[in-house]
Order: sequence, then structure tokens, then C-alpha cells
Amino acid sequence: MLAIPQIIKSEVRKMYILSDGIPCFAPRTAKEIAEDKYESVIDNIDFYTWLAYGELSFKVKTDSIYSRINAVLHQQMELNQDAVILDLGCGVGRTLYELSETFPNAQFIGVDYSLNMLRRAKQILLENNELQIDLSSSGLPPFKLIGKQLANVHLMQADACALPFKSNSMDVLINTFLIDRVKDLRLALEQMIYCLKPGGFFLLTSPLNFQTTENWKYGQPIILIQLLKELGIEHISFEDNITHTEVLDSRGNQKIWNTLMVWGRKK
Repeated sequence: MLAIPQIIKSEVRKMYILSDGIPCFAPRTAKEIAEDKYESVIDNIDFYTWLAYGELSFKVKTDSIYSRINAVLHQQMELNQDAVILDLGCGVGRTLYELSETFPNAQFIGVDYSLNMLRRAKQILLENNELQIDLSSSGLPPFKLIGKQLANVHLMQADACALPFKSNSMDVLINTFLIDRVKDLRLALEQMIYCLKPGGFFLLTSPLNFQTTENWKYGQPIILIQLLKELGIEHISFEDNITHTEVLDSRGNQKIWNTLMVWGRKK
């Protein structure tokens, strides 16, 4: 069992609040949450749950970005490895949904800035719920998702640019569709690599669809990889233009992401 206090910086260990049992290290006011469109359960969380988990309802198994992440970790880790794995930007917990059972001896920490995303992840991963997701606004039928009760998953709210974790505390760090959403890409990567152990495994997945002008200077894979090397990641491999498709409505309209996956180890 993971002793959470042992991996948290001493200076912030008592500076969090609990919300629905989730430790919040970058708490937001109710007003801030209410005004954030990404926190809206009806407008965003339900639909994002469909985008993340909808493929599980398909009769034909798809080669999703999540199965690719699983495959890369299989190549890099022993199935019985006793590791601490951080999924940064975990959203509604899609990456954790399979990895936590694939690697039952590992302890997983799912971190996101959105409290409502984490609440949904908690329903799916920890509370053994059967969720009925209303997708009528997209012309889709309700989506049923069977939840789990995973003893090796722990959820926290925090800012990717100000992580609460001690240096050298994580064996593996995964971030999926996160770096193009942070305000300061370099700072976020510095924070990630700081908490990764020497020799620890780093895996980044992103379409590089940046939301700030400043971060677009890393919009080419070779430049992003050079930054990772500068910050201490070595033995780097990558795959570019991995197609990740999101079905948007009953008409079959889609959003297609040309996705980059980069992995390596900390010096």
C-alpha cells in the first residue's frame, strides 16, 4: 500500500483540502469552478467520458492511443513490478482504467487540475458504479459504463506547473493530452522530471495542439525532444502522426488528432 505522505513535499503536506475525499493541492473556489466550461458536467464531463471510454462499447476492438500506451509500458516494465506510477492530467481516468489492472502490484496516482474530472474518475475507478451517460445533446444513445473498485489507484487535484511531489519519488510518469493545455510547457516538464526517479520511465502523448502562442515554439517534435533531452530525459524513442479519432455525434462527425508519443528515461 502506498503511503501518500511519503511522496508529498513536507512544505505542502498540510496545505491541502479534501473535496469528496480527493486531496486538492491547488483548490479553486466554487465560483471559479462554476465559471469554467471544462468543469461543466452536462456540457463537458459527460461528453468527455464518452470520448475517453466510448470505444469500449464498440463491437470491433479499436487500436486506440490508450492501447498503444499500454503496449509501450508492457515493453518497458515487468508485469509484477512494484512501482509508483503518476498519470498527470488523468482526466476521467481512461489511462488508469486498464493500466491499474495490467500492473496490479503498482500503485497509481492520478492527478488533474479539474475537480469534476476527478470526481468522475472516482466514480469510474473507485466506487464500483454503473454510470449511465446522457449523450442526447449529440444525438447519441445513452452510454453505459461499468465502473471498478481499484485499491491501487489514488486521485489528487493539483496544478501541473506546481506539483506537490518530492524529488525522485515516481518510478513512471505518464501524461496524455496534457502538455498542449498547460500555460507554461517548459515549467510543467521541469516539474514532471523533478519528481521522476533517476532511471524512471517517462511517457508523453500529445497532438501538440497548443493553446498558448508561447508554447507553439515546441510545436515540432524535434524541438520538443531537444527540450526533453535538455531537461534530463535520455534514451528517447518516439512515434509521430499516430491517429486518434473522436466520434462527435450520431452523424459520425469526427475529430482526428495527429498524435506524437515520446518516451525515455531520466538520467
